Amino acid sequence: MSPTRTIAAVALRRMLRGRALWVGAIISTLPIGFAALTSAGRDSGIAEPGDVFGFVQLMLAVLPALFVASSIGEDIEDRTITYLWSRPIPRWSVLVGKLIATVPVIWLLSIASWCLASLAGGGQPTLESCLALALGGAALSIIAATIATLAPRYGMALTVCYMLFFDLPLGVMPAAIRYLSITQHDRTIADLSGLAEDSASSAAIGVVVIAGVWALIGLWRIRRLEA
Repeated sequence: MSPTRTIAAVALRRMLRGRALWVGAIISTLPIGFAALTSAGRDSGIAEPGDVFGFVQLMLAVLPALFVASSIGEDIEDRTITYLWSRPIPRWSVLVGKLIATVPVIWLLSIASWCLASLAGGGQPTLESCLALALGGAALSIIAATIATLAPRYGMALTVCYMLFFDLPLGVMPAAIRYLSITQHDRTIADLSGLAEDSASSAAIGVVVIAGVWALIGLWRIRRLEA
C-alpha cells in the first residue's frame, strides 16, 4: 500500500494547489441557492426535499468528472503515468490512490451542500440521505475513473454525459431498467424515491454491484494501457 499512499498524497497536494477545488466549492453552493429560492416561492416556506436532493445529484454529475476523471485522464494523456509504471508498483495503485485522494473531497462537498441546502429550504437532512450521497459519490467516482481510462482525452466530458444522458434518465423510467441507475438507488436509500417496492438494502447492493462492474473494467483497462 506504500505506492498507493504516495500517489494519493501527490494527487491531494495537486488538487489543493489547483483551481478544481475552488470550482467544485462554487458548484456545491448552487443547491443552497436553489433550495432558498424554492422555499421562498412556496406557501409552506419549505422546499420539497426530493427536488433539493435531485439538484444535489445533478451536482454529483460534475464533481467526480472534475476531480477524478480529469486527474486520471491528464496523467495518461501527458504520459506522467509512464514514469509511474517505470517503477516497480502495481498499476491498480494509480486508480486506488487517485480515488483515496478525491473521494473524501467529493463526500465533503456533496454532503455539506445537501445539509446546508436542506436547512436553507426549511427542512432537515437525514442520516439516510447523507449515507446515500456518500455511497453514490464513491460509486460515481469509480465510474469516472474507469471512463478516464477508456477515453483519457475526453474523460471529464464523457463522465458528465454518462450522468446526464444515461444514469439520470434511467432513474426516472418506470421499468426494471431503472435499477441500472446509481441516482435512483441513491434516492431509494435516502427514502426519497417514492417507490414503496424498493428497499434501502437492495438499493445499496445495487450501487455496490454497479460500481464493482465498473471497477473491474477499469482495472482491466489500466493493465492493458501502454506504458
